[in-house]
Amino acid sequence: MPTPTNSSSIINYGNVQDAVADGIRDMILNGHLKPGDRLRQDDLANTFGVSTMPIREALRQLQAEGLVVFYQRRGATVAELSVFDYEQIYRIREELETLACRWAAEDFDRISVDRLKALLAEIESAEQDLDDVPRRLKLVREFFFTIFEASEKEYLLRILSSMWDLSHQYRRYFSSFPKLIPQRLENYHNVIRACEARDPEKLIEAFRTIFAFGKSVFIPLVRKHEEESKK
Repeated sequence: MPTPTNSSSIINYGNVQDAVADGIRDMILNGHLKPGDRLRQDDLANTFGVSTMPIREALRQLQAEGLVVFYQRRGATVAELSVFDYEQIYRIREELETLACRWAAEDFDRISVDRLKALLAEIESAEQDLDDVPRRLKLVREFFFTIFEASEKEYLLRILSSMWDLSHQYRRYFSSFPKLIPQRLENYHNVIRACEARDPEKLIEAFRTIFAFGKSVFIPLVRKHEEESKK
């Protein structure tokens, strides 16, 4: 069992259940725990230096978030990649992100184009190092949330943050395909061009294009991964 990466392995602060849930969530999102990995409560208790009770409750919390799945005989595992889940998550994201764009575009002055360009330059640099996936994923998230946060809609941002957590495993998987890099970068450039043009419809079109790209390219990849994992 890998150790948590963002703090001491011993939980000694605040609400124990929340702290454990945060630690396990970070281990999943950082790729230290992978789709399909079993989450043995005794091992996790030793990792975090707590009893199994807060571990059990933390896993139930993560189950509610969609990151953990319970099976009758296998116990808890990290949620697997699946076409069914992907289509739900990304359809919800598409509608919410389009809404965020409409609200953000009510005042383009709230969107820092300079910040977007700086982040894209960092993303392009990170794309050159296939071992630097965590940094790239973090930068991509910052890039898009620079736009979403310009909507100034607190509840929407909370939901979007949760949906991005749910899609993190898929984005990590897609990062393992270098041939997709040029189109990904072109999509990001289109977002910036729309912001520079201060054109709400172009901005929404740029986002729709990103999701259309996902449907045409990523769904076959997820389906192939799903089939291979069942063998």
